[in-house]
Amino acid sequence: MKAMKWIATGLALVMAAGIIGFGVAHATEAAAGSAPPAPAGAVRRAYWRALGIKTGKLRLRVVDADTQQPIHGAGCVVGETGDRIETDAQGYGKMLDEPVFRNPRLEEMLAELHGQLTIMCYNKGYRDSVYMGVRMDPNATTETDVWMYKIGRGDRRIEPTFYQVPIHRLWRIRLADKYRLQDEGEGPERPDLTRPGEGVAPEEPQGGGQQTPVRPGPSGIGTGLSTVPNGTAPIAGGTPAAPAR
Repeated sequence: MKAMKWIATGLALVMAAGIIGFGVAHATEAAAGSAPPAPAGAVRRAYWRALGIKTGKLRLRVVDADTQQPIHGAGCVVGETGDRIETDAQGYGKMLDEPVFRNPRLEEMLAELHGQLTIMCYNKGYRDSVYMGVRMDPNATTETDVWMYKIGRGDRRIEPTFYQVPIHRLWRIRLADKYRLQDEGEGPERPDLTRPGEGVAPEEPQGGGQQTPVRPGPSGIGTGLSTVPNGTAPIAGGTPAAPAR
């Protein structure tokens, strides 16, 4: 009988501890959900370095989408690391040292030429802006313009504007050629020519440089970048236009 009582007492204590633990975990999760994630600490960054994940420099500039004037005091955060900046009078944030994360799902098909990050920007009187796929290269500097739209009188449903930065064109070419059968399609691709007989196309950097939204596609979603290496003229993309709203 005594043994049965001890077993019953032990089971009761285990159940009580489980209930208390669940309550604490739930309360902790609720508290964490009420505040944004904290920036990645030294331990987490050391873990990334141990995995061989390199870093690159990222600088954001936030502008009014309609006037192209800089926005002072906008707050931006890097989703993957929680790093935050606030823009100055010229619309620039401080330089950030960010990891170059590559999509593991894509790695199984073909290694990416660059990493990708997610940026969110906020400012009073403006729609939030979400930029996904911002290109990052190891030991290089990426400068990205973030466009923000003012909230107008007629706006009833306020949602973030969204822009998806496309994966680099050379990666898409290599992916298509990797899986092509010998007699399929029009391949192999011709990345050095715009069209047969038109001569050599301008070289395009694989990442870094300045990244700016360009003319949206038929669906209204931005489909490209104007990639500008430091100190040179635009060589890809087109006339800057709005991300999807």
